[in-house]
Amino acid sequence: MKSLYFLQKSYYNGIIRRVKTMKADEVIIFSDMDGTLLTDWSMGPRVPQNNLDAIKKFVAAGGMFSIASGRQFGETLRYFESIELSAPTVQGNGAVIYDSVRGLVHNKIILPEPVKLECLDYRNRTKGLWLAAADEFNIYQIESDDRAWDASINDLRRKLISVEEYMALDLVKTCFVIADETKLSSIAADIQKFETVDMFRVTQSSPVFLEILEKSVGKASGVAQAVKLAGAEGRTLVCIGDYDNDIDMLSLADIAACPSNSSPRVLEMADIVTCSNNEGAIADLIRLLNLEES
Repeated sequence: MKSLYFLQKSYYNGIIRRVKTMKADEVIIFSDMDGTLLTDWSMGPRVPQNNLDAIKKFVAAGGMFSIASGRQFGETLRYFESIELSAPTVQGNGAVIYDSVRGLVHNKIILPEPVKLECLDYRNRTKGLWLAAADEFNIYQIESDDRAWDASINDLRRKLISVEEYMALDLVKTCFVIADETKLSSIAADIQKFETVDMFRVTQSSPVFLEILEKSVGKASGVAQAVKLAGAEGRTLVCIGDYDNDIDMLSLADIAACPSNSSPRVLEMADIVTCSNNEGAIADLIRLLNLEES
């Protein structure tokens, strides 16, 4: 539902030529985390204080704010100890819908076992990548026969689990972590040749992450469920994200926003381009929508 409001694209000069005035209690915002709400890893990551301050004011004025992220809910909620998220969160890039107020998982879509097996087989016969996986609680790294290689991963630390544990868990996604980002395209092409390709979808969530999700899963479907559960169907839906795994969510939104550090495809489609994630993209979005004091 585009074009409820026409917004002139604007980089961080604050110029938006035509914005229909909205009130906070008419709006629901869903934000991605890494690269959007949070600073870069070199700076924490953390939530910039101006983001926290702006979210608190927006919610106090009747606005609804929540998260749509590839992270698990525990890794999301630790950043919001002082803020009650007023709509269910979308976790695992849409595989899990979690109500943080009630402590309830509303929905969880599990990756089929044949897909898990084929991901494992591909990892075993392909050099230069690691296999990670997640359920609603944690993210894991699956052991290989090369312990030195397992230990060489220079990304987010993950709990190391055996192949047997990997197969026993009800996982919502796997993720190929690629050592050389120039190899991502060829690996993505290989994945499209999997025998189980009709059972899953692939989303790129960073220059070196290719995530495998059950075929119906996506941030857009997750956000749509969360909006309905929150009883917020009548509100203007604003979504903000920075990478290609956010594109379906941004397409769903009435107003699509992204920080200035976003991928080229996201920058091209966004209605609003805010300041960078490190400068406080959510605070800037709320300001640009004139929702600071509404």
